[in-house]
Amino acid sequence: MYITYETAQYSQNQKSKSTKRIKSHVTIPNDLPKPDFMPTKLVRISDMKVVNGSQVNEGYCALSYLWKQSGDILLDETIGKYVRIDEGKHKIIFYDDIFPDMIIPYQKIWIDYKYGSIKTWSKLSKMYQVLEIIDNENYYFTKTIKYVKFEGIIQQICQQFNIKYIWYDQLCINQDNKDEKQHEIRNIHHIYENAYCTVALVPDYCHEH
Repeated sequence: MYITYETAQYSQNQKSKSTKRIKSHVTIPNDLPKPDFMPTKLVRISDMKVVNGSQVNEGYCALSYLWKQSGDILLDETIGKYVRIDEGKHKIIFYDDIFPDMIIPYQKIWIDYKYGSIKTWSKLSKMYQVLEIIDNENYYFTKTIKYVKFEGIIQQICQQFNIKYIWYDQLCINQDNKDEKQHEIRNIHHIYENAYCTVALVPDYCHEH
């Protein structure tokens, strides 16, 4: 399974059931206190490298998700085990604010296009890497798409919410080391209860493609 993450946040009018795009307003504090318990390993979001938890001097967050959300889970018949294959088909949809006066060049280009100076919309979208300009109650923004591996989805989410270190099993546990897996599984409850918060990829809210 490959999932889609939208960087936009939404609020919903309970009466009209309409949704409106808003700026993200929930972020993790800069200086998280270091808990008494630290996981053996953590992922450093700045470069997605696995580091020793004992060397991290601040708090961390944890990730809750399903393995099937991270790519294709296929049976490798040569070893008789299921393996994860990630072909980089996860999708991040970016929404960037633009001011009304910034729209004028796009309007002019579109007019020029209609009169033949730009031959195809495909060429126009490649020039500006913009799929569309959206007017949401006079609040303008552009929409662009980037395809990434699962780690790219996690990095984008964490950067958006100011998470510097995160724990999740695929990177923080050597899946081929039986002793390490058993040791870390015994500490799972400590890992989650000492995390500042847990980021949950809820299947019902993850777009599959």
